[in-house]
Amino acid sequence: MRKHLSATTGRQRLFYGGVAGAIVAAIPWPFDAMTRGLAGWCAGVAVYQLFTWWLAETFDAQRTRERAQSLDQPNVVILVSMLVVIGASVVAIAMLLQQVKLMSGLARAGHIALGVVALVGSWLMMHTIYAFHYAHRYYIDQREGSPDGGLDFPGKEQPDYFDFLYYAYVVGMTTQVSDVQATSREMRRLTLVHSVLAFAFNMLVLALSVNVVAAAM
Repeated sequence: MRKHLSATTGRQRLFYGGVAGAIVAAIPWPFDAMTRGLAGWCAGVAVYQLFTWWLAETFDAQRTRERAQSLDQPNVVILVSMLVVIGASVVAIAMLLQQVKLMSGLARAGHIALGVVALVGSWLMMHTIYAFHYAHRYYIDQREGSPDGGLDFPGKEQPDYFDFLYYAYVVGMTTQVSDVQATSREMRRLTLVHSVLAFAFNMLVLALSVNVVAAAM
């Protein structure tokens, strides 16, 4: 069982996260449906991220190549579905933070904290999904004859999942590449779309942060 959980596929991680989120959302908390839904989203993201980092910790470059070429690629349906869910969660967070203006004390602090955690979870989900997408594209391109897979990583070692998480998170934080360079047209297009989405999401984060500060005053 431990071996299975440390080597989950993308669909399995989404399934386990969805189950955890549904269980938390179904608990009869003394809150409205939107608040319970966001709590479920936070729980689901936490489970997904736990399995993701466990996988990254236990897989070296060779195992990363084998899995990225076969099982772990997030296909277009999963990618689009998750971006839709993330967008919906951001809307729900914004609505939740509007409600805190009518609250006070612990209720206000708790709702603000839930909104912030859900927002962080949405950010992590978006860029984690892209990290696995980069890994799949990189090793598929290498298998098809590209010498560097479309990404030029510093050093001579083949990249593992942590390297792709690093690349995706840097793009997510800065909307640009750093020491890892995109060398193929397809990878540049993928990075461009990712950068635009990251920029839009970061603007939403800024707007919601202003709301949080205004609500807390």
